[in-house]
Amino acid sequence: MNGNPEWNESMYFNFHDERNDITAFMRIGNKPNKDEKSMFFFVMNKDIIAGMRTTGPCDDDKWSSGGLEFIDIGNDKWRLIYNGPIFDTSTKPPKQVMLEMDVEWESLNKPMDYRDCVDERKTQMSADVASEHYEQFGHVVGTMKIDDETTIIDSYGERDKSIGVRDWGSPKMWMWINSQYEGKEAFNISKLTVDKGEVDAGYFHANGRNNPLNAADIKVNYKEGVPCCYSMKLFDIDGKEYPVEGSIIRFAMLPFGGSKQMVLIESIAETKWNGKKGFGIAEFLVPLHR
Repeated sequence: MNGNPEWNESMYFNFHDERNDITAFMRIGNKPNKDEKSMFFFVMNKDIIAGMRTTGPCDDDKWSSGGLEFIDIGNDKWRLIYNGPIFDTSTKPPKQVMLEMDVEWESLNKPMDYRDCVDERKTQMSADVASEHYEQFGHVVGTMKIDDETTIIDSYGERDKSIGVRDWGSPKMWMWINSQYEGKEAFNISKLTVDKGEVDAGYFHANGRNNPLNAADIKVNYKEGVPCCYSMKLFDIDGKEYPVEGSIIRFAMLPFGGSKQMVLIESIAETKWNGKKGFGIAEFLVPLHR
């Protein structure tokens, strides 16, 4: 850990239950040099786009914050718990919703280290976002209770862990997109734009192995200033191409402070690859006033 006030250690999880049309994404981040621990937890379905965000001081329990808790239960499994209010931003004023979640997240591949995708120069280019970044996809089962309605969750999702400086205002833009295909194949791609250029990194898990990605051609279409669909050509370090089409179902917007004001657009998308249908998060960090 260096002395930079933006030095961060964080974990993020997401999942999408297709049968029940429920998406959840959540993060806990620790910046001990600022004595700051933050969290966000959001749930989206056909009825609500609701979430909670908190910031407080660091403590000894770094993976628990604001009613959200990540518990390492061993064998590459995590228990994800939330108990408390969330606020539906699709209503004015936002409506309070009570939510209880208790799910188990089990990995389906080995963690992918982004440093396996890029050279030293591009590693340094991305140093102000996270010098160490790991990605993994998994199977998620458990329960979620929204007000008085309980849903059985059986879904797939993504996990990441970041260690290093995390300055939300440092990038000019980033895109972070993932999807899973019935627990057999999955991908994750990050396209980061900084002053010195672009950094592409991620993986495409197919045939039982993580194939490191080092290039991505991504075209995004917008509707009223918000992404509505995208097409991608992803390339692994061996030159293999993976064409993916994505259509965004719904989204949430999370303003973030930093050296300049940014907004994080977190969306759930249906994707198509190789004749298969999948679901995953498509995340876009852009300046608040473009």
